[in-house]
Amino acid sequence: MHQYVETIKQASILFPVIAVIFTIPYLIYNYKKYGSILSLRIWIVYSFILYLLCTYCLIILPLPSSERAQTLMGYHMQLYPFNFIFDIAKNIQINPETPKTFFAILGNTAFLTTIFNLVMTLPFGFYLRYYFRNTFAQVAKRTFLLSLFFELTQLSGLYFIYKGNYRLFDVDDLIINTLGGMLGYLFANLLANLLPTRAEIDRKSYERSKNISFLRRLVALVFDMIGAIFFYLVIGSRILDLINLRETYFRAMLSIIIFLATTTSLTKGQTFGFFMTNLKVRLENETAATTTLSKFCHYFVRYAFFILQYLIIPLIGIKIIQILRLNNITDENTTIILTLSYVFIFFLYFMITVILVSIKKPLLYEKISKTKLENTVIDKTKEASKTDIQKKTPLED
Repeated sequence: MHQYVETIKQASILFPVIAVIFTIPYLIYNYKKYGSILSLRIWIVYSFILYLLCTYCLIILPLPSSERAQTLMGYHMQLYPFNFIFDIAKNIQINPETPKTFFAILGNTAFLTTIFNLVMTLPFGFYLRYYFRNTFAQVAKRTFLLSLFFELTQLSGLYFIYKGNYRLFDVDDLIINTLGGMLGYLFANLLANLLPTRAEIDRKSYERSKNISFLRRLVALVFDMIGAIFFYLVIGSRILDLINLRETYFRAMLSIIIFLATTTSLTKGQTFGFFMTNLKVRLENETAATTTLSKFCHYFVRYAFFILQYLIIPLIGIKIIQILRLNNITDENTTIILTLSYVFIFFLYFMITVILVSIKKPLLYEKISKTKLENTVIDKTKEASKTDIQKKTPLED
């Protein structure tokens, strides 16, 4: 038992690292599919990751030293189904006339190992049924494949890192693990009325997507900045060389603005970042007669004022403070005070931006450019409901 507890502790230490690596792809997936991040969904998915990590660690840990592994390579495969019954029976003596003897099974190592293998995959079946909406047959098949992966991991000596298997490949583990997943499926059915359904979770996510959050905007911005910088380094700088524009800082900003305005105009309001987060930009009074050139001008103003607000002005302020110090207009203490004050003012402005986004108010660059951001997520729960209604026969109605 102490070994199991220590292994779970080690898995818990590894979990934050795995979670950080997983977070960015998971954010992208959620914004692309649902347009929002739901806390309940995060708890479910991350608890599932933690469960899988703990289970995997229980399978491979503790790792033996190279010397110790050499003495453990005598393991053979156990290929006889239900052999665990004989392992349990040969180590206990039960007298039907003495009920106390039945409790001896609780101290039987073979019995406890069997129960552990059963319980180990029970959550897997529960997650597959509850959140991933798998059928009973799918749960049985996928639990079997998970168990087979674990057994092959042991048989291969942790993917041939060790020269031989340091743990036993046991066909009974496949049977018991699969049974555990099937029991997890049944438990999920029993608890179905106590938990929100996956459809309800999805519906809530789609409803939240209508409110465009600050984090969603930020994820889109990160993608757009990566694309814009790549464009500048590969193409934009060479184009600006042709018009003999040498100021590096200015030409970089101009290249980014032109790139974003152009891509937004040509893709009906969607940059790559907006595409990944299911957003689009459109003009406030946009009609079918609005020309691409008119859209480009509005988008150019939008991105120019955005960069001016959040990038150029802050950098100019810092540059002015540096010039004052270099020319001995201010002393060191005054420079520190000015810098901290400037950073604090910009932080307040940034927080005002976050508040305006949260209360659905247009930002300054959106007002000036007369553009707005729209949600493009399609509520698939409503589509599914419409499809179900259309499929109904007159008799069913």
